[in-house]
Amino acid sequence: RTTVDVMSNDAIHPVELFREMRNVVCDDQPWLTDANAHVAMIRRMELEYPTLEQAGCRVGIGVATGADGVFIGPYDALDVEEERKVPLVGTKDIYSGSVEWKGRGVVNPFEPDGSVAELERYPRFRRFVESNEVLLRRRNVAQRSGRAWYRTIDRIYVELVGTPKLLIPDIKGTANVVYEEGRFYPHHNLYYVTSKTWDLRALQAVLRSRLFRLFITAYSLRMQGGYLRFQAQYLRRLRLPKWETVSLAMREKLASAACSGNAMACDTATAELFRLDDSELLTLQLF
Repeated sequence: RTTVDVMSNDAIHPVELFREMRNVVCDDQPWLTDANAHVAMIRRMELEYPTLEQAGCRVGIGVATGADGVFIGPYDALDVEEERKVPLVGTKDIYSGSVEWKGRGVVNPFEPDGSVAELERYPRFRRFVESNEVLLRRRNVAQRSGRAWYRTIDRIYVELVGTPKLLIPDIKGTANVVYEEGRFYPHHNLYYVTSKTWDLRALQAVLRSRLFRLFITAYSLRMQGGYLRFQAQYLRRLRLPKWETVSLAMREKLASAACSGNAMACDTATAELFRLDDSELLTLQLF
């Protein structure tokens, strides 16, 4: 039976089968078809606050190599020069909610300026590349890269290793947002957030909060088993106040909540940050 049949059948009360939704469409943004109260809250945030990146944060994704079995392995066992490898962190390293490095690294074919390292300058790197030449040349990126056939799909920005960042797995049931002090490079199954304005511990509390999960639930595809996609396109749509508008007391409250690992403290501080009213608090509690 089609929707037209149902709506035109006097014997059936459409109110029992359909519900009216408001604010589903907003300019060129994707439709929101969650409960009306949730949509209203999100639309208010979208009108009142800048996006994550407008507030001074940067969202990125870790390195895709095109041949993880070649480029990635135990850091100490990668037989290349020290400047040709970086320590790597992936989802298994942050499963506990903090970074517990498993000792893996990734071979880095790039110089700091973005050029591909010349094999003649690095004898060990050259032996490594040539010993894996057949497999590496099969990749699509190799066939498009000419003399740089041994590059990874993504450029590795070595300065990111030493940059403090928040790490977020792509697919997760809850927001497992982990602080990394600046020692590792993220794998492509992790998104990362850096900022030159926001304190990352304070930002961690916001990203761990129920309000953040509400945003992701509304924007994201829901996977089998109820898992969400914490992808860059959704993370960038999160709203966030400018850091300079956040009071010192609120900054301390957010950072303290994140460091404590207390989910309720993160929810409470974030709700205060966004000035949620009583009806919005109730909506969030029922979410």
